[in-house]
Amino acid sequence: MLIGLYIFLDDEFEDPIYADPDPGELEGTQWEATCEAANDALDEERESHGVVSHGDFRIGWNAFVKQGVTFVAIVTRDVKGPDIERYLGTLSKRYMDEVDDPRNPERDGVEDVVVDVVPPWEDGDEE
Repeated sequence: MLIGLYIFLDDEFEDPIYADPDPGELEGTQWEATCEAANDALDEERESHGVVSHGDFRIGWNAFVKQGVTFVAIVTRDVKGPDIERYLGTLSKRYMDEVDDPRNPERDGVEDVVVDVVPPWEDGDEE
């Protein structure tokens, strides 16, 4: 299950391009790990995409280093790593295709892009 989804520009963690839920609603370790994953990916201290486990949750990220845009999902431990990577890959592709200026999007329109991408672990629930 998806706990949180964030789109960051560079290291502007106080003002994400997209945030659901508000970072203040997360547990401290969830937000810290989210920011660390995004920052390390942009600084090229880790792969530009991947998944790590933290206690009872996982964090997946997909960073576009040249553009400075990073997509991060926090999910429960029962979600498989490849599903997280597939979701973030689909989401980031859609974002890059639909948004005219990825570094300066029309923020009201970003939600429309995000809600149209269904996580693969939720897709099977509707069958």
